[in-house]
Amino acid sequence: MIMRTIALLSTFFFMFAIANYTYAGEDELIKSLTEDLDITNEQAKGGAGALFNYAKESLSEEEFGQVTDAVPDMSGYLDAIPSLGGKSTGILGQATQSLVGMPAVTAAFDKLGLSQEMVGMFTPILVDYVDKKGGEAVGGLLQKVFTK
Repeated sequence: MIMRTIALLSTFFFMFAIANYTYAGEDELIKSLTEDLDITNEQAKGGAGALFNYAKESLSEEEFGQVTDAVPDMSGYLDAIPSLGGKSTGILGQATQSLVGMPAVTAAFDKLGLSQEMVGMFTPILVDYVDKKGGEAVGGLLQKVFTK
């Protein structure tokens, strides 16, 4: 009985440690964005996701793979991008759903309650984060995308 309890507790602590390790990298980026820009976690994650998606559209698959390797839970950021389409099936609704590039970023920021000026405030924080996690070359890939 004691061995079983010890085994269960060990498993619990191991799973807890893995969950915290996985979350730590994301938390660091979200923390930087929320503290530096005085925004919510949802705004931080969605805004970062919109900009990472812009990088995904702009970089080769191999280059974006390097960025993805530097950012824990990249899929979580991309999933946090707010839906741009509404229930409207009219021309405007269809056009909004098909936005790509920087118009999609600014539309996502707008949907998150963030101004277009905030895009320029997010980018150096993202570049710095990726630079620290993936190295200067990987941070440089994002810098190149954001300064087009």
